[in-house]
Amino acid sequence: MSATVIRNAKVFHKSHIVVRDVLIESGTITKIGHIRSGDQAIDARGRLLLPGAIDAHVHFRDLGEAYKEDWYSGSCAAAAGGVTTVIDQPNTKPATCDDRSYFTKQRAARKSVVDYGINAAMDRLEQLEDVWRLGATAFGEAFIQQESREGLRCALQTIKRLDAILCVHAETRADENMSEAAGIRTVFQCNRGVGAKIHVSHLSTAAGLDLVRASDQDVTCEVTPHHLFLSELDNKRLGPFGTMNPPLRSRYDVGQLWSHLDHVDMVASDHAPHSTADKKIPNAPPGVPGVQTLLPLLLSKLDQIGLGRLVDLVSTAPADRFNLRSKGAIAEGFDADLILVDLKDKKPITPSLMMSKCGWTPFEGFEGVFPSLTMVRGEVVFNEGSITAKKGWGRQVCGAGRSEPV
Repeated sequence: MSATVIRNAKVFHKSHIVVRDVLIESGTITKIGHIRSGDQAIDARGRLLLPGAIDAHVHFRDLGEAYKEDWYSGSCAAAAGGVTTVIDQPNTKPATCDDRSYFTKQRAARKSVVDYGINAAMDRLEQLEDVWRLGATAFGEAFIQQESREGLRCALQTIKRLDAILCVHAETRADENMSEAAGIRTVFQCNRGVGAKIHVSHLSTAAGLDLVRASDQDVTCEVTPHHLFLSELDNKRLGPFGTMNPPLRSRYDVGQLWSHLDHVDMVASDHAPHSTADKKIPNAPPGVPGVQTLLPLLLSKLDQIGLGRLVDLVSTAPADRFNLRSKGAIAEGFDADLILVDLKDKKPITPSLMMSKCGWTPFEGFEGVFPSLTMVRGEVVFNEGSITAKKGWGRQVCGAGRSEPV
């Protein structure tokens, strides 16, 4: 790959905005500073250069549900929203729970235009080590209500031995008995004396956040944009399109999440698209699309969040937690996963902008700041509204259990 120079950019580098050039060679950032020449140049025209976002929680469907989303359409939506790496959850059809289903997911993911990790399920305890060695990023999200305490503790013991991470879904549906806080408490109790790494997926309540904040365990948590920007007051407007799991929460919970955002480790989309036809049937399946709107929504609230905190929430923290060693920052030696944004270019979010197969968004009418350019390992994959990368440019990033690249 030839050398590329990004010029005239306001670069977010070492927690500051500096006017610098960025040299990219063979997909890697090799120099930040004054650069005289390169094989090709990209003029940033004073726009802000940020590390690409890492969405640690997506459901890109495919396989038995390709009509809802596939890896190409989902990754195009990611690129259009400034997301350069995603971590896909295992509850697909078939579930990613053993070597055979893992290889099936790998083959489907090779359509992606952004980099990706693949999580594995806990359905078969005897297979946990095998899929970890194959390159799984983490385990789960595990639905706590579906696990016996004995089974959960056994899984945690194996995950501790592997030095892996368990992502937990601490609640199923709103009308069931176990609350989010009770689910989190159950995980902590089972992990007492084990000490496995825990990641709480889509945390949505003040009570759940209080438990995470007070815990002495190795725990991180994520919050979704729909639990930050929507509340139960939006249920009437959205109807079945607002059905999600966990459900939309009270204005109090939303306010508490915003007030204590410093205690949240990352923001992830829980991108879970369904077709409009599926959403209109009785007992509509839970889930909303969100990978394309994750970063634009947060950028629209930059005055409230702060740029350094935003980069930590969507880039640095997920890279650190999930062992994505060459991602999450603009630094020499890191992957050239970069986006250019004009913070003044706010636009309304509309279905026509969405690249997901589902073709709708619960954030219609909200404002977002979308990237004008997205680059994955030095390749421009999205530019001024169009996907420019070939299908399959994305590469799998493996968890710590696999020592060599895929």
